[in-house]
Amino acid sequence: MEQSGFDRAVGFVLAILFSLVMGACVVAVIIPEYMDPFRVMSEQARQTLRICAISAALAGLLAWWLQKFASHRRFPVRFMYGLVAYLLIFCALGGLLEAGSNYMLNPAQQDISLTGIYWASLGSFYTFALFVIGSVKPGLLAVLLAPGFILAMVGPRTIP
Repeated sequence: MEQSGFDRAVGFVLAILFSLVMGACVVAVIIPEYMDPFRVMSEQARQTLRICAISAALAGLLAWWLQKFASHRRFPVRFMYGLVAYLLIFCALGGLLEAGSNYMLNPAQQDISLTGIYWASLGSFYTFALFVIGSVKPGLLAVLLAPGFILAMVGPRTIP
């Protein structure tokens, strides 16, 4: 079934809103852990929080776009597909952005051979994943499960 221009415009606006909400929610849940009154947030923690926001927003856009592949399925399949797609994209983009920021901030300390780039990006991925999921709290768990539910409920759908 062909979509009209209005349907595409509404889908685009919903994708942008979903992206912004996911970026804001991930940071809103993670930041209280580092905002203790007697503790100063390190620059690396601030940078990683920015990376969390950017990767959550970009993961929201990409997961919305990828949801069209499961749009003709039933709710449980759309939920699992959206959840797995969002989490994989979120962690992968976070690790990639973390590796990129390490290369830009400390270019002299980095090995630029293929194996050096591979190990640095793999280490950045693990660092990012442990930073985000290191202390799993109920709020963070809910925010990481929410994209699957939101994508299944209001994401792209086609009727077979």
